[in-house]
Amino acid sequence: MTEIHLPDRAPHEPFDVGPGFHVVPLLTPTLPPATHTNCVLIGHDEVVVVDPASPYEEEQARLLGVLEGRVVRGIWLTHHHPDHVGGVQALRDALDVPVRAHPATAARLEGVLSIDEPLFEGDFEELGDLTVEALHTPGHARGHLAFRDRDRRTVVAGDLVAGQGTIVIDPPEGDMGDYLATLARLVLEGVGPVIPAHGPPLADGEGGILELIGHREHREAQVLSVLASLPGRAARSLDLASTIYPEVPPMFHPLAARQILAHLLKLEREGKVDRPDGSRGVPGTPVYMSSWGAAQGPEPQFRAL
Repeated sequence: MTEIHLPDRAPHEPFDVGPGFHVVPLLTPTLPPATHTNCVLIGHDEVVVVDPASPYEEEQARLLGVLEGRVVRGIWLTHHHPDHVGGVQALRDALDVPVRAHPATAARLEGVLSIDEPLFEGDFEELGDLTVEALHTPGHARGHLAFRDRDRRTVVAGDLVAGQGTIVIDPPEGDMGDYLATLARLVLEGVGPVIPAHGPPLADGEGGILELIGHREHREAQVLSVLASLPGRAARSLDLASTIYPEVPPMFHPLAARQILAHLLKLEREGKVDRPDGSRGVPGTPVYMSSWGAAQGPEPQFRAL
């Protein structure tokens, strides 16, 4: 979010993150500044493919070329957003392998893409000397999964972290409280290098995640401070966008407002803000990749307590 107006600086050529983690950036219709989504091959001669993301035939063919000579055990999905699943059907058709995802992801993809087998927290796969386990990591999406090497603690993080900028949390699919709890869990359980879905890897995964948590806590304090400084101590999230995100072009302010709303909903649950009109639930209309359903009515003001 914070770098949405800047040029893409992510690697576009394949790279490795330690033994058994080969990353193939694929061109996708994703949110700027990113232009590619990192497809990750976990394993050596036998691999699982995480997020074959590109809907473009040329990129799908390039991925098949990278996979030549390897045995593909299956396709694993971090979550349902289009810039992560655009090449799934083409790869399944080419290799006749099962697609696995969290049940919440399967539900969001119903009618778009079928999921062959569910993936749950704690499910794992032995891939040579790697034991890779699934982690349920909600925050950006309700069915979001990350995948972790049990020994080296390398994490394929999907949209938990970004190699450039920050992750969009758009309610109700996104939940800021869940997101921060998920990040804290990774640190508490021990984390090595982190491979995000967009941008370069974080060699110091713990340091990168702690920095991200600090950024979100700073942003939350900023939202509360700005709100408290206004007449009536109240405003809509869109009213705060230009102050909280002065570097973001106005065309992206509706998306920035959803990020601010995620903070406001968390603050509301914590008793630090309320709504003068007494309304409940998640207001407004999701913006990020048609994140969730239809409009929930006009967005109310939130008031600092």
